[in-house]
Amino acid sequence: MLNKIVSRRTLLAGAALWLLGTSATMAQSDKVLDVYIFNYSDRTLLDVSVNGVRMGSPGPYPYSGRRNKVGARLNDGAQTVTWRVGGSEGQEAGPIMRSSNTPTMGEIPSDARYLSIHIYPDSTVEFNFSRRVPVLSKRGEAIDADYRRRKAAQAEAS
Repeated sequence: MLNKIVSRRTLLAGAALWLLGTSATMAQSDKVLDVYIFNYSDRTLLDVSVNGVRMGSPGPYPYSGRRNKVGARLNDGAQTVTWRVGGSEGQEAGPIMRSSNTPTMGEIPSDARYLSIHIYPDSTVEFNFSRRVPVLSKRGEAIDADYRRRKAAQAEAS
């Protein structure tokens, strides 16, 4: 009788320790960040999701890069990013699209407060972490310079 009680207690204690250990591991790999989405295309993106978690719907460039989700729970590793392209006036939104690359979070820095998701016209996606409000990526700066040149040329032509 005593052996059955001891073995049950040992089993229950072992199970409790295992549960505590797995929850501590999950807590270390998850990080809560505010998310900004930079859309460098000329169309609105709808329902941008990372691993099935909706992050927001950024407008077309240059009207993107605003906070889209507060307090998103993220983990490191490979991520699946999907979205729909907004339709023109009178048209329905396009089908669900998936990033052409498989972006990874890598190790999320312990001091990171923000995640910026950069979605490019060729459907590639890039993640950046920061302590301050995110800005354009290096590739985004080149797209922005081209955008400004085209706008200036249009202004001169009219």
